Amino acid sequence: MTSTKRIGIALEGGGAKGAYQLGALKAIKELDIKYDCVVGTSIGALNAAAYVLEEYEKYSNLWKDMNFSFDISNEKSSMVKILDFEEIKNDINEFEKQYLVSKGIETDEIIQLYKKHIDEGEIRKSKINFGLSTYCLTDKKLLNLFIDEIPKGMLHEYIFASCCLPVFSPREINGKYYLDGSIYNRLPINMLVDKGYKKIITVRLRRESYDFSLYNEVNIIDIAPDKFLSNTLKANSERIKWMIDKGYEDAYRILNENLSCLI
Repeated sequence: MTSTKRIGIALEGGGAKGAYQLGALKAIKELDIKYDCVVGTSIGALNAAAYVLEEYEKYSNLWKDMNFSFDISNEKSSMVKILDFEEIKNDINEFEKQYLVSKGIETDEIIQLYKKHIDEGEIRKSKINFGLSTYCLTDKKLLNLFIDEIPKGMLHEYIFASCCLPVFSPREINGKYYLDGSIYNRLPINMLVDKGYKKIITVRLRRESYDFSLYNEVNIIDIAPDKFLSNTLKANSERIKWMIDKGYEDAYRILNENLSCLI
């Protein structure tokens, strides 16, 4: 399918729920929908790599390798109970003080997993643009970064920065600390709108409705589950497979019904 106007895709954050977005990628490929840019927050930033390289099979294997059975009951992980972003925002300075001295899930193995599966060079060479949203805790600033704004050799670190829930140990990147972008920008549609995109596919991870009223001048096709997918930090391999299949079924149906809007 060809389009006379550019199409962008925005991927929502949601931890283990992100398996759903891999299924949606399979449907997009089968329907031959051509897109020009993918942006994501948190797990959406990780999945954006799969969308940019259009490699469903390869990234399905990444999902099989990922551990979404995090043990957050460890008493050493003093911040693991603070996953309420509204609570964090209410006193971000106090949160920072506590978080930077906390001990959570170690991150080196996660970064190595990213490096194993995500080829930064191929992302940079792709004609499909890549972007992510993260929050710089040091500067108290939301960052919406496209690939040309991410320092070379640092893509894996910034993808993790977008995914950095406070259950993880603080990880310094060039002298600064970051937090999961979902705290301020869970579904980064604004990144595409600011680039002039008028046709946007969103792949969300929650069945609750979303307020798209800020984007009345944009044609948005919204793919979202009608059932609960999983907890943010816990999903076994069987549940991951179910979410991938569910994402494929929902996306295929919704996109097939709206193909005329994408031409």
